Amino acid sequence: MQLAMPGPACRAGARSGPPSARAGLRAMPGRAAGALRALPTGADDKALEAAALEMGLADLARQALSADPEAAAQLARYEAAVVRLEKAKAAEKELEAIMKDAMTAAVEQDAAAAADARSRADQLLAEAEVAAAERMLQAAQIEYGAAASEQRRLSAALGQDGERVESGKAAALAAAGGLLGALPFLLASPAPGLGAALSLAGSVAGCVLMGVTYRYAVRQDDTNAQLRGGVVAAFALVKAAGAADALQAGAAADGAAPLSAEVLGTAALYAGQSMLLFGFAAAALEAGFANGLVRRMPGRQQAE
Repeated sequence: MQLAMPGPACRAGARSGPPSARAGLRAMPGRAAGALRALPTGADDKALEAAALEMGLADLARQALSADPEAAAQLARYEAAVVRLEKAKAAEKELEAIMKDAMTAAVEQDAAAAADARSRADQLLAEAEVAAAERMLQAAQIEYGAAASEQRRLSAALGQDGERVESGKAAALAAAGGLLGALPFLLASPAPGLGAALSLAGSVAGCVLMGVTYRYAVRQDDTNAQLRGGVVAAFALVKAAGAADALQAGAAADGAAPLSAEVLGTAALYAGQSMLLFGFAAAALEAGFANGLVRRMPGRQQAE
């Protein structure tokens, strides 16, 4: 298809001065007017002539294509293809933007998930460390309780052993004091034979028992002097009562009265000797307590 070229009049009008060129462009409809408006105000004549020539050729080509149905259909398909291409480009850009946003969100989500996982792992590790510390503390408390129980048991055992030692010392000290008190009577005896030795051994045994009993009876917090005298009197009366029974039995065997003056006098004398014997033993114990040779039993409140 051949396109008709613009005639001499059209070219002459385009070559005329600025008013004629602008007037010719304004006379062209559609794109020509748009091209005129797009030109700067101070454009020269050559630019105006070139714009007028291009617009004129474009209008002539469009008119020629519109006159041919087949060319018009191809032009319409071309324009539709251009529109579809523009839409595809726009859709592609939109898809790229969506994919970019999706990738950014996925990265942020992965980062958040990783941070959450690290936080949970740190929390689990901290909980495990706390549980291990609690188990170690419980084990330490159990070991401390066992050690304290063993220490109390050993202290009690040592205390009992120590108390036995102190009681032995008190018994020995009381025996020494009692022996010192019985020595004058032993020396004054007319016939210091086997009977006198047995009597002395009995006295020493009584002093040993009295020393242990005196230590347990008179404790650190006891300040009652009557308690001390009561212990001495109790042992002396028991010893004197045994001797009185023996004297009454002897008098009855000899045919004398059991409560004769001789029997009562001898029993009273023996009771005095017993009081002196255990008094010397108590005095020896008090001297040992005062000098630290023997330790008193702890008070009742201290023992509790």
